[in-house]
Formats: sequence, structure tokens, C-alpha cells
Amino acid sequence: MSKKLQTIAQSKNFKAINAGPWTEIAQYVTGPFQGKVFLKEALAATGTEISFASMPEGASVPFFHTHKENEEVYIVLQGRGQMQIDEEVFDIQEGSVVRVSPKGVRNIKAGKGGMVFMCIQVKSGSLREWTGDDGLPAEAQAAWK
Repeated sequence: MSKKLQTIAQSKNFKAINAGPWTEIAQYVTGPFQGKVFLKEALAATGTEISFASMPEGASVPFFHTHKENEEVYIVLQGRGQMQIDEEVFDIQEGSVVRVSPKGVRNIKAGKGGMVFMCIQVKSGSLREWTGDDGLPAEAQAAWK
């Protein structure tokens, strides 16, 4: 039986979920993907797709791929492995962060002991403002309750 996401809280301006410990990501089944959970629908996200994946030692995504419009950012949370982007193969490990443009031909492979990683997809070139430019202080009434 596949593990399910748990809604923690939600309101008109947010939705919070719990995917559980990284060690349990392998228990998710999303379509044909064992050990992968996609969060777009679970979070009702409108501008990004986030997924978590757990791969056993030696496993890789079953296909090399590109995207039409989305760049991807891979963040290794546990373990180590390799990535191939176009013709370049390089080592990655816990703490590695890799951005791939839509046209980059990519794949990821788990090394000894397996790997857990997060992948964030967003439309390439869509970020117009960030942190210091886009973040605004909340009104004075916003405080911890």
C-alpha cells in the first residue's frame, strides 16, 4: 500500500502538508514511479512543482529527459550519486544543488547506499523579483499567537 500525504493545516492563503521522514519517501507510489511523491496538487500550487524521490543504490530515473518550459533544481537531501546533463557526468552528494535549463538532457543515478533528493520545477525566466525585492513586511497586527 502506498503512503499518503497528510494535510496539517490550510486556509485561503496556504496549505501545509506532511510527507513524513525522508526514510519513508520510498513508500510512495505516484503513477509508475515507486519512491516518488509530487506535491503540486497536494499543495494546490500554481507556480511550481516540487517532488521528493528516494532511489536505491544503482537506480536511476528510467529515462533521460528535457522540458518544454521548466527549469529544474535538484537538491540532494541524503546519500550520493551522479548526474548526467548533456554529455557531462559529475558526482553529487548530500547538500549538492543543481539547476538544469529546460533544454538540458538530464538524468540522476543513486550511488552506494541510495539517495533521497528533491526536485523543484518552475517556468524558466518567470522569476521577476525575489526575496529583498518581492518580500514585504506584514502589517503590525501580524504576530505570533
